[in-house]
Amino acid sequence: MRKLLFLFILISSSSFGQLISGTLVEEGRKVLNNPAFIIEGMANGYAKYELAVNREGKVTSARLVETNLKSTPATFTIKNYVKTFTFQPGTYYPKFHHVVVKITMME
Repeated sequence: MRKLLFLFILISSSSFGQLISGTLVEEGRKVLNNPAFIIEGMANGYAKYELAVNREGKVTSARLVETNLKSTPATFTIKNYVKTFTFQPGTYYPKFHHVVVKITMME
């Protein structure tokens, strides 16, 4: 079972592994800090957030799109985590790019 979990984490940690959709993905903008899309937390489940990313590559807002978590603190933990993502900067990008990110939380 641990080998299966390790394989799942390895596969999902590629740079566009859990970037679901949005203009950021369509234009091929890369994630710079190489975040994990599976995190440890207080509950088991997932949350999808829509992120707004400015030209400097910083996340300026995160809006919850979908979740199966019943714990509000768990969703806020994931929200705070996705706000730390940094993306490729560039002046040729629009003022705000949008992307939907799925993060899985495991106890």
